[in-house]
Amino acid sequence: MDPLLSPLTLEAIARLAGGSVNQKDVESAAKAVGLKFIPDNGSVGGGYRFPSAHEAIRRTLRGTDLSDPAQVARVLRFAARLAELYEAGPKAERHRLVRLRNCLSDDGYALDAPGDPLAAITGLAAAASVALADAAAIRQELVRLERALPDDTGALIGRAKNLIEATAKAVLALRGEPVNDNDEVPALVSKASQALGVHVTQAAGPQLEQVKRVLGRLHPLTHDVAELRNRAGDGHGMTGVPAVDAAVGRLAARSAIAWCAFMLEVAMSGSPPHA
Repeated sequence: MDPLLSPLTLEAIARLAGGSVNQKDVESAAKAVGLKFIPDNGSVGGGYRFPSAHEAIRRTLRGTDLSDPAQVARVLRFAARLAELYEAGPKAERHRLVRLRNCLSDDGYALDAPGDPLAAITGLAAAASVALADAAAIRQELVRLERALPDDTGALIGRAKNLIEATAKAVLALRGEPVNDNDEVPALVSKASQALGVHVTQAAGPQLEQVKRVLGRLHPLTHDVAELRNRAGDGHGMTGVPAVDAAVGRLAARSAIAWCAFMLEVAMSGSPPHA
């Protein structure tokens, strides 16, 4: 099969090197998304040059099967990480990011794919850092969730459930409520919702019935994700679990992220929302 990314796109990705993107950043980004990192050691023939992040990106991409859609999805996440690092640096040049987006568009891809959980994962990590004094557990689950994308559906479902659990426990700790490690997800979700005043029984405001219906549908999603994990996730060392379509795994991840993002937003505001 032909490569799914053009040489122009690969070079546009490599051109993000320099400034605040060094070889260590390249290695971290590659490992985070599951790409095999191939470093540049700097030696050329009998001479010597300093190791180059630009060359490390080239080598890493050359060592990737770009005819495999799953590997291409990893490359896109790799490029998104590098672009974020580059854009945050003091020497960022906008035309390099524009060129990358245009090259990806010509290949039929986007740097930030609409509906992709990755963008939501990034936003949720930022929200957790603002809302919580200690967001380490949530960030850890988000990293695991990202690593399960795009081709390990069982792990993705399992990480989605773990994210809900970590968020509920973090909210309870934030509100000074006791955390029982033996509580299952439904109990944790209920207690965390009550602690923030967003349990369906606490809905208030002029649009009471509409608010109740929204909350009444949102919270059970977390229960369904937990049950799906028990049936088709990667927990408990199960074998022979029923196959679940990758799109369903991503739906579970989006459902978990939606609830967690809502809870953290309420936690940041300090008071429950009113319609």
